Parts: sequence; C-alpha cells; structure tokens
Amino acid sequence: MKPIGIIIWTEKLENLLGFYELIFASKATKEKETSAYFLKDNFKFYIAEHSEISGKSKDPNRVILNLETDDIETEYTRLTNEKISFIRPPEIEEWGGKVATFADPENNRINIIEQPNKI
Repeated sequence: MKPIGIIIWTEKLENLLGFYELIFASKATKEKETSAYFLKDNFKFYIAEHSEISGKSKDPNRVILNLETDDIETEYTRLTNEKISFIRPPEIEEWGGKVATFADPENNRINIIEQPNKI
C-alpha cells in the first residue's frame, strides 16, 4: 500500500480553505460547496466539512502534517510576512535537516521540512 491522501475535517470549509491556499501558494485543485482538495504529485490533500466536527483541534500534536520545501528560510519568511505565527522557527535537527512548526486556524500542527541534502 501507499499513501494517496489525507483529509482534514472542519466545521466550515471557509475556516481553512484560504489558509491552505496561502500555505500551498495556489488555489484548490477542485472546490465544492463543502469540500476542496489540492493535488500534489498524485497526493490529495482534502479539506471537508463534517457534521461531527466543531471548534479547534483539542489535541494538535496527535497528527502533524509534514510539508517539504527546498528552502525553509524562504518559506519561513514568506509565511511570517503573511502573519503566520510559528510555534518553532527553523532549526537544524540531529538528523541534519531543518524543521519549523506552525498551526492552522483550527490548531492542527504543520511542520515545514528541508531535507539535509538541500542544506
């Protein structure tokens, strides 16, 4: 088996859609009334409304989305300029890569990662 996608459930699509369009620097690949997705290298990142979801994530560290970048400092600056508050600025990890962490509007955690061969 191989991963083909992920869904982030939300109370309202509008709570997250604009945020992820900013993060991915693109409009959603497809948008409907209560759902949207971004297609990146055959991986679908869905955001969809669910009747049993309300409010922010109560355990933001349970699942963390990892997004790879070739230049973490450039992404950090771009997102900081867009008023994204980072929980953790870019730091070099023991394994040699760099990681920075922030949260979406519903408190889901996101890491941006630069692999060691890019540093």
